[in-house]
Amino acid sequence: MTLRYVRSGAGGAATGVDWANAYLTLAAALTASAAGDTIYVSEDHAETQATAMTLTSPGSAASPVQVICVNHSGSVPPVSADLRTTATVSTTGASLIRFTGADTVTEYEGIAFSAGSGSSVANLHLSDNSSRATLKFKNCALKLNTTSTSVNINCGFNNQNGVFIVLENTTMQFGSTSQGCVIAATVFWRDTASALAGATFPSTLFKGLASGNGSLDLSGVDLSALAGTIFGAVSSETGQRYVMRDCKINASATISATPTARGSSFVDYIRADSGGTNYKQGRYRYEGSTVQETTIVRTGGATDGTTPLSWKIVTTANSSRHFPYESAVIAIWNDTTGASVTATIEGIWGGGAVPNNDDIWIAVEYLGSSSSPQSSFARTSPADTLAAGGAIASSTATWGGSTTAFKMAATFTPQQKGWIFVIVKAAKASSTFYIDPKITLS
Repeated sequence: MTLRYVRSGAGGAATGVDWANAYLTLAAALTASAAGDTIYVSEDHAETQATAMTLTSPGSAASPVQVICVNHSGSVPPVSADLRTTATVSTTGASLIRFTGADTVTEYEGIAFSAGSGSSVANLHLSDNSSRATLKFKNCALKLNTTSTSVNINCGFNNQNGVFIVLENTTMQFGSTSQGCVIAATVFWRDTASALAGATFPSTLFKGLASGNGSLDLSGVDLSALAGTIFGAVSSETGQRYVMRDCKINASATISATPTARGSSFVDYIRADSGGTNYKQGRYRYEGSTVQETTIVRTGGATDGTTPLSWKIVTTANSSRHFPYESAVIAIWNDTTGASVTATIEGIWGGGAVPNNDDIWIAVEYLGSSSSPQSSFARTSPADTLAAGGAIASSTATWGGSTTAFKMAATFTPQQKGWIFVIVKAAKASSTFYIDPKITLS
């Protein structure tokens, strides 16, 4: 492993062996490096070029390359007290920044990367055209310094495979409301306060590709500056998966656009809010959506310990008996074995009469074998594809709104102790159901 140094203000031989002879550009240091090398970038490094910048790393899974911003006046080699976040690497005009290197592993820390200027088309590509690249940005800033409406921060690209990107305490900045972050890789964004810098914010933050797919897992990220749509829906995109957990959002933000096809995008969020609540969760699918409800709730039903809760399920015109909307899992621990158990879920709607069991039903997953953990299923839907639906049982439960209460009960015999999982499936198109996400076992 070799230590290399980068400082734009160095006046020596530019061999990278020490601060006096530091490389003048990050690209030069990466070109000279080998797997396992560490590149130290000075805190006053301010690198700018008017041509496209390609940063090609030689790091490997066994020997990553680390690129770290430090105080050049501190210890040699640098220590923890020398860490800084002030180095800048930028391009101007229509000059993009591209991180690349097939099968490479690289970590960048404490550096602001800024692409373009004026109204020029200059994208910021994280792992552009590089299969199986791994990139980590820690305490960094990713900026589009152009007002062009045709550029994005691109996490991956449509002809890549296995690209993995981690953003840790790393911010994004945009120059136009038409810009955004394209998710075409496996991306994790973690632990970032004020994650969106600057004064201009996208109307849609995260986007997919019509010819690609990707996944994004957000945790502990503050997106409260964004009043637009967090997760977009691109026509013909495939398999986009978004999870937002324990994040701060703007009260005016739209969490997700409606997915454009059954296999296009999947959005789930858990404990995401603009205020001090800790119970808001939901999901968006082509067939419908779930959001948290605190008014139309069942007396004695689900609660977070303070606030009574229910799930408001709204189906789209795309939901059907054969391809229904499916809720998130509701779970309860079961200690009964070898004897029948009944799991009941309560609901209410405004349909005038109780719904049929081909309009809405539950699927219960349990441990039905004593010899393996392979799950067994019990359903309250019609017995088979050709069987007619019948009315669901009415309920005497008290709710805080809507009109017609009902209950769905499935009976089965567990053979092992363990979790019982219930999924609510809503098939009646363009309908609204309120479900109490609390299982009653009897």
